[in-house]
Amino acid sequence: MATDDLSELLDTIDMPSWMDREGISYRLTHGRSGQQINVRECPTCGNTDWKVYVNADTGVGNCFAGSHPVEERIFTKYRFIRDHLGRPHGSKVIEHIRAYAREQGWRPARRQSVEVERHVGWELPQHIDLPHEGRNLAYLENRGITADLSAYFHLAYCPRGAHFRYPTERGWAYQDYSARVLIPVFDMEGKLATFQGRDVTGHAEKKYLFPPGIDGSGVHLFNGLNVHDTKRIVVGEGAFDVAAIKIALDADAQLRDVVPVGTFGKHLSSGSDNSQLAKFLSLRERGVEEVTFMWDGEVQATDDAVEAGLMLRQHGFRVRIAMLPPEKDPNEVPAEVVRRAFYGATLLKGASAMQLRMSRRIMNSNK
Repeated sequence: MATDDLSELLDTIDMPSWMDREGISYRLTHGRSGQQINVRECPTCGNTDWKVYVNADTGVGNCFAGSHPVEERIFTKYRFIRDHLGRPHGSKVIEHIRAYAREQGWRPARRQSVEVERHVGWELPQHIDLPHEGRNLAYLENRGITADLSAYFHLAYCPRGAHFRYPTERGWAYQDYSARVLIPVFDMEGKLATFQGRDVTGHAEKKYLFPPGIDGSGVHLFNGLNVHDTKRIVVGEGAFDVAAIKIALDADAQLRDVVPVGTFGKHLSSGSDNSQLAKFLSLRERGVEEVTFMWDGEVQATDDAVEAGLMLRQHGFRVRIAMLPPEKDPNEVPAEVVRRAFYGATLLKGASAMQLRMSRRIMNSNK
């Protein structure tokens, strides 16, 4: 676990409450630095003469018994908890801290999106950025996409009458984006590259609209701009698959470093500097080492993930294939199913490629 992650967990620990939970004898006093906890037994030296004083807010304190080395007399929250537990391996201490923090309602903070650039040579349809005055779109909330996630993905809503204007040989043409979620797609540096419009009424002839005259989504990685300071990514297909994966990852502190991206289809474009393969290679330069494919639970999707994964292996990536339930997308299953698929993903090698294909066929035939 990264140091800042552990610091966030420790910040949630209320020491008096934690001591109550652990059955530690203490009494509260007041000192120059605020409320102090006077602890009966030192967790380090075992002295039981009420010689330990710890700040109730920070957890910083001292043992004045004098029966252990000077450097061990000073406590932090982590050191006090560790010694109380009997000095187990650090991972055991962190798991104890995490469990208590969750009992208190802690949830891991989401990664923040990088700054984006929307000023390009064309204009988006008229839209309302989300959340708007603190309110999110009901359609998104019903899919588990909160206001914070709408902001993270820079989602917007196109009201009635919103159009995309684009040039043709006969002059300007217009594409109607009324009552659609606007899904912007940015390049790897955060510059607007293209967009999609998802119908929210359920009555439109086309569920998704794509703007003519500019790059198609298939050469980009959705959310690729937010891949930084990580070695691990998960590859979904569409924008809402990526959102579902992110929701699942955000609920597990051990997966906070993993960033989901989307390929807008079950294959990787290649052959040019503007291809998806080129963008994966740029992610490798940013430090990404491991790629987990989490396309849907179809036979063809698994075959395609294996093929794409073998391509990335040739370029030095460690590739894993996650197996979702038959015929299910990440946004069609509970978050715990997504996490279970991630943790149980199979490392892709020459021998495992055929095994993965066969496993998918067996899974789907038995559904």
